Amino acid sequence: MKKILFFSVCFSSVLLAGPICDFKAKDIQTQIEQAIKHAHKDKLAGLERALKELKNHCDDTEVLKKSQDKIAKLEDKIKQAQTKLVELTSAGKESKIKKMDMKIKALQSELEEEQNELEKMQNLLKTKATQSDS
Repeated sequence: MKKILFFSVCFSSVLLAGPICDFKAKDIQTQIEQAIKHAHKDKLAGLERALKELKNHCDDTEVLKKSQDKIAKLEDKIKQAQTKLVELTSAGKESKIKKMDMKIKALQSELEEEQNELEKMQNLLKTKATQSDS
């Protein structure tokens, strides 16, 4: 009972951080509930630390900036890999071509996931702003 009360207090105080941080806190809270339900003590301890860190340091603007920076880095890595692929193709190195092609596909997949995550976060901010205007 004390743990539930503790989590409720921590969770409710996180709700002041902004819609993106709120969403992240709710996700961690759900994971905490699952860890409690399945008696994963090690995972629970890590999630408790994550929630505390989120509560103390989460800022919607900073989260967006980190996501945008990650997208820029992934785009740069893809460009570099594509340049390397062209070089490997002209050199006729088939085994390395396949590896580089797989690397590019993995990077593109990661980029797509990050772009989707950024879009969700931006929509959370828009939704919150629209609700505030009403």
